[in-house]
Amino acid sequence: MADIKAQIAREIYKAVKTLGGDGVLLSTIGSYGDTLDDDDVLILLRDWNAARPAPDLAQKTQH
Repeated sequence: MADIKAQIAREIYKAVKTLGGDGVLLSTIGSYGDTLDDDDVLILLRDWNAARPAPDLAQKTQH
């Protein structure tokens, strides 16, 4: 994975973790470019999103 992609994946991981992201989702993000290729990650993320309703992120980000 290109360095910039690795940096982006790390920042996405941190953001999702801060929002209380599930361990399975964090695992998928953390494996991006390491043990999973782009196609595998895309499939897993699409499956994740299809199985869960979108949360109200505005409530989670208010302090």
